[in-house]
Amino acid sequence: MDKLRAIKSFVRIVESGSLTAAAADLNVSLSSMVRMLAALEHDLGVTLLNRTTRRIHLTHDGVASDIAAQANVGFAGPL
Repeated sequence: MDKLRAIKSFVRIVESGSLTAAAADLNVSLSSMVRMLAALEHDLGVTLLNRTTRRIHLTHDGVASDIAAQANVGFAGPL
């Protein structure tokens, strides 16, 4: 897994509020986006987002990760 790409994808999911919108923004398939998020959660050992068929919500770990990721992603530049 390309960890930086996964982190940037996570930030995009949070910003857009949708896995589908984030996948479209990053020009990847929805299934790729879901797998990337699952791999990131597995790698970090935490659940970042609670997902239902209609909504996503950041978990407490997700909020902390999002703040840290947004601070660091700016240094890495665009995907």
